[in-house]
This record gives sequence, structure tokens and C-alpha cells, in this order.
Amino acid sequence: MVKLVPLERADLARSRAWANEMSLNEDILRVLPVAEEEQEKWYRNIVEDRSKIVFAIKTTKSGEHIGNTGLYHIDWIHRRAEFWIIIGEKRFWNKGLGAEATALMLAYGFHHINLARIFLHVSEDNKRALSTYKKLNFVLEGRLREHYFINGRYVNILVMAILRRDYGLAK
Repeated sequence: MVKLVPLERADLARSRAWANEMSLNEDILRVLPVAEEEQEKWYRNIVEDRSKIVFAIKTTKSGEHIGNTGLYHIDWIHRRAEFWIIIGEKRFWNKGLGAEATALMLAYGFHHINLARIFLHVSEDNKRALSTYKKLNFVLEGRLREHYFINGRYVNILVMAILRRDYGLAK
């Protein structure tokens, strides 16, 4: 089981290691390495920018930091945001913790900040993530062909979304 807690400065070193892990590049749609100064700038930005909310994903049993998740591009007028997640600690993969954290973020987005739409971008090759998103009622809305160049090849990106009514709440 996992819990979401506000990302703290103490979580940055581990977060930066995940961002710099080449085997995770395609999953997180990132190709450039992250320097310590860049990580610090990102952290200051998420603390100050009201259009971003970021949580550390921690296990409920030990409190170990295993990933991060958040909402970017929060549009408070149109009530929409872009979801993202990374389970960076590979020994916690395939245990349902990403799905659990995603469900917690959906609850946060729809119940606590009253969003109407949560969307995401995911590599069409990320089968684990796609399975999770489909189980949680995200709907495929489109494909961005060869949208990223990662690890020496072009990657197609799927755009998926879940609406408040798909989540089971009235408009």
C-alpha cells in the first residue's frame, strides 16, 4: 500500500536519480540528464507554481520513497490537468502500487480540487502503464506519431483522459 505526501527537498536526490536512469527514459518521456541545480529549480517551481501539484509516493509500511506523481498544467477555470507518475524503485514494479497511486491521484483531482478532466501522455509501448490506465477508465483520445526521440528511436505517444463522469461523479 502507498500514500501520497507532499514532495520534500529531501526527496530530490532520489527523484533526480530516477530522472537520470536511462532505462526509465521512455517511461517518463525524458531524454536529457538532470543536474542538481536543475532539480532544485524544478522543486522551487513546483512549490511556487499553482498550476502544478507534486507528491512523493511512499509505502505505508516503511515510508520508503518509491516514486513521484502529480498534476501539471492545472487549469482552474476549465477544471483540467495533466497527470503523470513514476515508480522509480524497480523492486516495487508489478505490485499494483502504480495503479494504487494513480487511483489516489484521481480521487484527489476529482474530489479535492474538483477537476472535470484529467489527461495524460504515455508511450504506446508502455504496456504496464496502459493496462493500469485502461483499468481505471482512462479513454484513448489520440496518437501523437513520432512525438519523442528517445534512446535512438522515435516514439509514438498516446493521449488518454478520464472525465469526471467516467470516474462516477456527476458533471
